[in-house]
Amino acid sequence: MNPPGPLLASIYGLYLLAVITPGPNTFIVTRLALSATRRHAAWAVLGIALGNAAWLCFILGGVAVLLQQLPGGMRAVRYVGGLYLLYLGVRGLLAVRKASKASGAAPAVAPETALVERALAGEEARPFRSGLFASLSNPNTLPFYLSILAPTAAPGIALWVSVAAAAGIVSIAMAWYGTLAWGLSTGHVRRAYSRREPLIRQVLALVLVVYGIRLLVTG
Repeated sequence: MNPPGPLLASIYGLYLLAVITPGPNTFIVTRLALSATRRHAAWAVLGIALGNAAWLCFILGGVAVLLQQLPGGMRAVRYVGGLYLLYLGVRGLLAVRKASKASGAAPAVAPETALVERALAGEEARPFRSGLFASLSNPNTLPFYLSILAPTAAPGIALWVSVAAAAGIVSIAMAWYGTLAWGLSTGHVRRAYSRREPLIRQVLALVLVVYGIRLLVTG
């Protein structure tokens, strides 16, 4: 049997490359870290980590193999994920438009008050659930995990190797998204963001819309 060290290193490396590539989870953590509070972003990170753990249990348990064999099973996953991302993006665009109208008609409020009000609206009021559902509905997760975890199912590979692979993936996810949430919620980043908030929120929402449409079209 080949030593498990190189196998685990390759799995961790592939996942790290994937997780630092901007995707739905990144956009949710970014939005909460910039427009709400560090605590909101941290709750979203926990939700994302739990979603990843659920996917890993699902895949390592062998259920994903059955889903691949079902007619339209993978396509259904992609459609559900695409619709959810499209929903998040459209709602984000509408929220930006509503906030823009309100800012022209309502008196100015303190920055911290505005942050709290935004944190109580939409998915920002439920950051853990938003992070969890975004992770669970990401249609790219299943095929990606299947591909990088397939070697752990080879004959002669001990069970602890699969467990170590799953634990490492969840740890990397928490470390990366946690670092992102912490860095983007610092004072100087927040001040810079406040000057460009409408534009940044629109861009993030549009990315979700485009990503969701692409999944629906290619599903």
